[in-house]
Amino acid sequence: MHGGLWRRTWRHDRLALAVLGVGSLIATIAYRAITRPMADTVTYRATAHVLRDGWPTITERGPGYPILLILTGSTSSSTHLLWFVQLGIHLLTAILVIDVARSAGVGRHGRAAIALLLIAPASWLRVVYEGTEILAALLVTLAFWLVLRRPDPRHRLRWALALGAISGAAGLVRPNLAMLFLPMAVVVWAQLRSDRPAAWRSAAAVALAAVVLIGGYSAINGIRFDSFGLTPLAPYHLNAKTAPYVEELPSSFEPARTILIEERDAALLRGESSAPDNYIWRARPRLEAATGLHGRELDRYVMRIDVELITNNPFAYLDTVKTASVNYTNLDSQPAILGLGRPAAWAQQAAHLVLLALFVATVGLVPGLALAGRVARRALEPYLVAVLLAATTMAGVVLTETGTARLRGPTEPVLALLLVLSASIVRRRGASDAAPLGASEPT
Repeated sequence: MHGGLWRRTWRHDRLALAVLGVGSLIATIAYRAITRPMADTVTYRATAHVLRDGWPTITERGPGYPILLILTGSTSSSTHLLWFVQLGIHLLTAILVIDVARSAGVGRHGRAAIALLLIAPASWLRVVYEGTEILAALLVTLAFWLVLRRPDPRHRLRWALALGAISGAAGLVRPNLAMLFLPMAVVVWAQLRSDRPAAWRSAAAVALAAVVLIGGYSAINGIRFDSFGLTPLAPYHLNAKTAPYVEELPSSFEPARTILIEERDAALLRGESSAPDNYIWRARPRLEAATGLHGRELDRYVMRIDVELITNNPFAYLDTVKTASVNYTNLDSQPAILGLGRPAAWAQQAAHLVLLALFVATVGLVPGLALAGRVARRALEPYLVAVLLAATTMAGVVLTETGTARLRGPTEPVLALLLVLSASIVRRRGASDAAPLGASEPT
């Protein structure tokens, strides 16, 4: 890679920049350059108020996104400044992905296609809504971009520490990304495996920087608030994996068992979003009243219930993992999409299904081509890293949460690159096979 990021992008990707610019202008006008709250925004704002007041109590959310709300003056209401900051974050994320695509040999039009994917209506949800996805997407993409930039050996330690810090920061934004440093450390070790001592030192530096951030924050929560972890909500998110079989809870857990069954059934009758998986939020006040437990004691009690159900019903748990995996691949159909009108929403859904089919087909073809030695190293490495990153992130979501499409948001820029990169690899191999003997490969 020659020159700085901005210089490279301006020199080689003006078409992609034009696509991003036009899309940004249209979105800014369509959404009136102001963000919108979502269901979780209330807790992000509450966390921001707690942090701004000196952090006197434990917060339900990680500090990453609430700090952005504080810096943009958006702790009480939506602002135009937050829109433009989130728009800038989105554009920077897109530029990082395009830079990786260029170094992997994706052509000019392919890079413009990535830009087009990242200005589709569903992609704007990260900008429109006041949620963690936009900041998490930047950090995941930045880690992906950085791990593919092999530094001068003299700067290797600094590079590894920066990579670990970025990975750890992602966990402070979204707790389900707390393990992001693990695939990053594996990639670093694999890149440097010819020099085993350097490989182990660099991988350890990645892990150390991340653990200091994540472990340090968790330790502070434990020491100050008797709640070791990034958030006290972990038991309630995990509880979604037990909703279908909560009847299997032993009678020794009464009256909690009856309350959970009643609230789960009521959620099914209401037909609310993600029913019945999220029933626990309505059940929590009743659990407090019935058990006399509050705060950390109730959190631990709910975790005991989760562990009891999952360990004694492993196949039922795996059924919820399969359901979450399907949910994860769906279109994120929030009001900002549905509000565009029924024709636009249907068109976006159809486009999503087509892209999903193309993704499965093209990404699945690359391993065979690689085994046949027909994929260039500069394309294969980002492909493998993207697959590892996407797979580990998905696993962390579907194993512990409902797997709603919104949770895919932080990896969507990398997934867009993976789709276009795989299509580029397959197209080039097909063109090479069809060319006369001795013809040059298309570029």
